[in-house]
Amino acid sequence: MTGLAIACSNITKRFGPTEAVAPFSLTFQAGETTALVGPSGCGKSTILRMVAGLEAPDSGSILLGHERPANVARRGALAMAFQDPS
Repeated sequence: MTGLAIACSNITKRFGPTEAVAPFSLTFQAGETTALVGPSGCGKSTILRMVAGLEAPDSGSILLGHERPANVARRGALAMAFQDPS
């Protein structure tokens, strides 16, 4: 997976009536450092969980290179470090 972009295209996520992530599009280029900044509860962790394949977007798509995150994670080529022990 080295050198591939992560492309989020119009992803959304709802938890019941709460819209956790409104339509969000951004491409994270390989080799770049990107920070998601915002107040508590604005959807930063939800976006990261979707990129890691732990949550599926309700709409839109996420591609790691040309693959969906869940497929990459199934082969063990994707991991996430949690802030708190889980």
